[in-house]
Amino acid sequence: MSQDIADRIAGVRDKWHTKKHPFFELMLDGSLDLRAVGAYMASHYKFVEMALPSFGFLLWKGPQDVKHAVIENLAEEEGLIAIPRPGHEAHDHTRMILDFCNAAGFSDDEVKEFDIGPAWHARRLQYVHTLREESLGAILAMQATQEGQQPGLNNEIIIPSLVDRYGFARDSKDIAFFVEHAEADVEHSDRQMALCEKYIDSPSAAERAIEVCEDACMLRWEGITELYRTYVLQEDRLLPPGMTG
Repeated sequence: MSQDIADRIAGVRDKWHTKKHPFFELMLDGSLDLRAVGAYMASHYKFVEMALPSFGFLLWKGPQDVKHAVIENLAEEEGLIAIPRPGHEAHDHTRMILDFCNAAGFSDDEVKEFDIGPAWHARRLQYVHTLREESLGAILAMQATQEGQQPGLNNEIIIPSLVDRYGFARDSKDIAFFVEHAEADVEHSDRQMALCEKYIDSPSAAERAIEVCEDACMLRWEGITELYRTYVLQEDRLLPPGMTG
C-alpha cells in the first residue's frame, strides 16, 4: 500500500501544482510586475507566521523519527543549522523572505502588516487545523504536497525568471530564499513522503490523507489565484456596500 499511497499523494500535488498557474507563468517572459512577486512572498510570510508554530503539534503527537525531522526542519528555518547538502550555510529563512520583499519594494513593516486575502487566511487556518486534528499520516502527506511543490516552482520558474528576466544574480541575497528552498524542500518533502508511507497504515487512513491533501493543494492554488486577480487582472474584492478593501 505504501507505494500506492505515495503515487496518489504525488498525483494530487502535481494536479494542483502552482508552477502551472498563470501568475507564475507570467514570470517566464518578465511580464509579471516584481511587486506582485513581492506580494506573493509577503503572503507566504503571513502563512509561515502561523504554520511554523503549529509544528509543535507534530512534536507532541509524533514518534521519535517524526520529532527528529521536525526539529531539524525548524532548526534550518531559524538559521541554527544548514540544510544537509554540500556548500550550504545556516540562514534565517524569515530574514530571507524579508530580503526578497525589500528588493520587490516592500519594507519589513509592510510585510509584517500585509493584508492577505480570504484564500490565504483559509490556507493557513487549514494547515494549523490539520496539524492539530488529523492523523499523523494525513499531516505528513499534506506537508509533502506543499513543500514538494517548491523545488519545481523555484527551479523551473522563479529562479531562472529572476535571473534571466529581472536582473538578479543567482548568488544575490535578495533571491537566496528561492535558491535555498529549491534544495531544502527536496529533503523535506522526500522525508515527509517516506514517513507518511510508514504511518498511513490502513485504506481508511489513506483515503482521509488524500482528502486532506486535496484541500491543502486547492487552497494553495486559490491563494495564487487571489494574487493573480489583484495584481494581474487588477480586480477589486467584491465587498458589502460601503466597505473598501
